[in-house]
Amino acid sequence: MAFNPALPADHSPLSSAEMRSQLNALNDQLAALQSQLAPLVPVLNRDAGGNWTLVFAGPVQDMWLIWARCNGSEAWSNTGELPTSAFTAADGDVAPDGATWWQVKICGEGLGDGLQHTAFSNIISFGPVPDA
Repeated sequence: MAFNPALPADHSPLSSAEMRSQLNALNDQLAALQSQLAPLVPVLNRDAGGNWTLVFAGPVQDMWLIWARCNGSEAWSNTGELPTSAFTAADGDVAPDGATWWQVKICGEGLGDGLQHTAFSNIISFGPVPDA
């Protein structure tokens, strides 16, 4: 059943089957939207050997801005950039120096302008990251 914004009707008795159907329809719509947007979100991965890879099916990006926060700087900040050709990257190319805990995410940069041109990737965390 497709989502019907007219259900449940005003002042009608609630039906668990009708509500479940509506919620399942909304969930299906959300899943469809996520699958459409997924190619536009970069996915950053790190293996046990400290090798970083990037998967991105969106428009070609020449450079990726590295954003990090760590025990030395708890606010997210742009800490550098890597060309697409640098992936697979090493820990030293991505991780903040001397941090006991850290988090990293990246976004595409366009035309060397230092500006964000894609959504942020997933966040990769190391160590006991404090609550934000």
